[in-house]
Amino acid sequence: MPLRLPSTIALQCLEASERLGSFTRAAKALNLTQGAISRQVIGLEQRLGAQLLERRRESLVATPAGQAYLAEVRPLLLRLERATTDIALHQGRGGRLQLSAPSSFCNYWLAPRLSGFVNAHPHITLDLSTYLGPVDFTASRIDAAIMVVGAPVPGLHAIPVLDLTVRPYASPALAARWSGDDFATVLRQAPPDLTLIHNSSLPGAWALWLRQAAGADEVLPELHAGPSYDLLSMSLHAAIAGIGVALLPAFMVRAALDGGQLVPLSAIESTTGRSYQLCYPEHSAGLPALGQFTDWLRQAD
Repeated sequence: MPLRLPSTIALQCLEASERLGSFTRAAKALNLTQGAISRQVIGLEQRLGAQLLERRRESLVATPAGQAYLAEVRPLLLRLERATTDIALHQGRGGRLQLSAPSSFCNYWLAPRLSGFVNAHPHITLDLSTYLGPVDFTASRIDAAIMVVGAPVPGLHAIPVLDLTVRPYASPALAARWSGDDFATVLRQAPPDLTLIHNSSLPGAWALWLRQAAGADEVLPELHAGPSYDLLSMSLHAAIAGIGVALLPAFMVRAALDGGQLVPLSAIESTTGRSYQLCYPEHSAGLPALGQFTDWLRQAD
């Protein structure tokens, strides 16, 4: 005989108590009394025959059983909350889509095109956030994320958006030092006035560019020297400021090229082995808003 499902109130009390670390803070968040929160959690533990929370020092933490249970329950609660909000606000037309994307991609590729999606789908509210590092779909309200990936991500659907290809750019004043020279040759000579800007999300990008530009597979210590930045936008602005030469994708440099702030040092564009892809977990696959955003993204240039 199937076990009767616990109430959503009991599950919300468990989730809030673990997330906030106390029954008192959970009570405040859920507008209940501390005693009511405690009784709901204890009743749930008795029903399941397992201890889910334990007190360590001054905080409540999940037991191994509680961690396993919350890993399954938390995304379900988030989906239930969002589904309830969507139907109340939109009556089944459109809905809300929570999307995360790298800051540079969001600012330089997605945002300039986003009005096309908004105008075509006025009943969909698109919430955007940025991130550094892996996206945790189980512990957040994010439905989908545009990620820079080099291989399939286990457990996620992935739709290719844009290959990440780069070429070297510098400020006009800096570029004038090597005017007329083949930049791959300059790079191999490693002049002392050449500073290479690196990006932490693209390790080894300079060696890869040199290999593709000149067929050179040399190990040059100079290719790893120079400042490193977390965001491609940081590399862009460092190059504009004349700090050094940066490897950047074409979609980020158009305004800087038009404004005379940057010039390309080579016509050769190298692959990075990575691409921007729209990734989402199975529990987001049936969202109508995500389906419409995916269709639009496939057609965006």
